[in-house]
Amino acid sequence: MLAPFSCKNPPSKNKFAVNKASAVTDVRKSRVQVKNKGVQTEIGSLDHEMCTSEEPPLEYWKVLAEQRRQALAETLQENEELHSENETLRKKIAELERRLENKDYFAMMYQIACNDSTQDQ
Repeated sequence: MLAPFSCKNPPSKNKFAVNKASAVTDVRKSRVQVKNKGVQTEIGSLDHEMCTSEEPPLEYWKVLAEQRRQALAETLQENEELHSENETLRKKIAELERRLENKDYFAMMYQIACNDSTQDQ
């Protein structure tokens, strides 16, 4: 279960952890109206509510869930790519091992042939 929301908690260094500050920023962007040249005309009470309430608002959890969903989707895609790359490398290793066995066989046959030809002379 997640720790209670607090504005005082520093963000985690875990790459899969969701930064609460970015979730707050995303929520702020959806609640702030902008007029001319980026001047904010209305700042919602969401920031104040998130820092002073015991439970964060529903919007916070929605943003947090969406960020985690995106991180999971990226991780799954990366895992699929790594799986296919791993399979390709395994096939290549098997082919190289087969070639190595053939090389050893032909090197041995060459040695035998060279020894036979030197003994015949």
